Amino acid sequence: MHTLYMISAEANTMTDTAAATAQPAHVDQRGPRAFVVESRHKESEVITSFVLRPADGRPPAPHEAGQHLTLFAEVPGHGRQKRNFTISSAPNGETYRITVKREPAGTVTKWLHDSAEPGTRLDIARPDGSFVLPRGDERPIVMVSAGVGLTPMVAMLEEFVREKRHVRVQFVHCTQNGGTHALGKHVRDLAAASDGIETTFLYTRPESGDVAGRDFDISGHLSLDWLAAHTPLNEAEYFVCGPLRFLRDFVPGLAQRGVPVERLNYEFFGPVEDLFGDATDGGTTPSPQSGTVAARTARAVHGFSREQIGDALLDSAADAIIASATDGTIVLWNAGAERIFGFTEEEALGQSLDIIIPEPFRARHWEGYDETIASGVSRYGAGDLLAVPGLHKDGRRISIEFTIVLMKDETGKVTGMVAALRDVTARFEETKALKKKLAALEAATGGNS
Repeated sequence: MHTLYMISAEANTMTDTAAATAQPAHVDQRGPRAFVVESRHKESEVITSFVLRPADGRPPAPHEAGQHLTLFAEVPGHGRQKRNFTISSAPNGETYRITVKREPAGTVTKWLHDSAEPGTRLDIARPDGSFVLPRGDERPIVMVSAGVGLTPMVAMLEEFVREKRHVRVQFVHCTQNGGTHALGKHVRDLAAASDGIETTFLYTRPESGDVAGRDFDISGHLSLDWLAAHTPLNEAEYFVCGPLRFLRDFVPGLAQRGVPVERLNYEFFGPVEDLFGDATDGGTTPSPQSGTVAARTARAVHGFSREQIGDALLDSAADAIIASATDGTIVLWNAGAERIFGFTEEEALGQSLDIIIPEPFRARHWEGYDETIASGVSRYGAGDLLAVPGLHKDGRRISIEFTIVLMKDETGKVTGMVAALRDVTARFEETKALKKKLAALEAATGGNS
């Protein structure tokens, strides 16, 4: 959705259909559950679908079409890994389906493609996310996807057909050629089963066996001009999903063409600043923690105590130290937090973390926050930093980097989080200015500098 992966899942009200498939009340829907791979289906040369069924025989947690799940897998040589995958099937009360592209450098995607056969066990946390269909049928829907980004759209199409919704849907999908085109026949079959679904497939590099009019409709790249000419910008609800470069082209582009934010929905796992080209690291996202980190205990010697060192860090105004309860209420606010965000301790304690999160990014933050509380796992606690926008008391946007530590009781249950944050606004602005200069130089030299 249009927001931020602090760690990408908003709470969503279930549809009537999803509610009908809800689990029995005694099933824990918060923590991860054991699933098995029931079957796998090759969708293209690089994309495979995996059907996942709960190992305990009970129904899976309900979801809405378009939502994602969090998968935990023990990958040989890499330890326990955590990844988000969109559910590519509409709710059926029995299984989930994920449709995964094999990334050459992807630890989990390679493991799934190479090793996850029927019977393979893995853990799944409850689905979440706000990249879901609107309740009513007042507006036409335009789905714009590239590559494996079609997965939430396919789940939505299945739901449209099953519920026989009366709304016009335009499904626009871009891929290289027939070898990379996943679920193409399935989408055509869904469109044939509904009078309201119209499909357009674009192949950027058709191969000799790809037939125009049969396999694809347009040869070449999708453009904003094409969308403006062939989709109702003034009234449609837009859903966009695909690689980062694709999102960077079409999310800001559609907004510039007049599509208001309330009608512009997109799925993106990563800092939202990356999406709009403002990330300090040039679009890379923090790498997940690999392997299992052994427990260690830091010792203080030479007359220093852990308590003294901890107090010194907490009382310092250099970095912000903020602790929050499981519901996101601020329970600790140090001098550094006051310096960076402008709120005094009296003003901040007892308030929601929303006071330092810009409004457009709050939903994605709470999605990840709840997910981390439920799973007890965070990838931002072992040296990986997350760069995100923050909100100062006076309304200014600032750029911050942070890492978090989960607080747990004696049973291992998460009781809250402690975040260490640093203001990197100056560095961010310098980097952005440098990027503009480089872009201007490249434009002036025709890319031959």
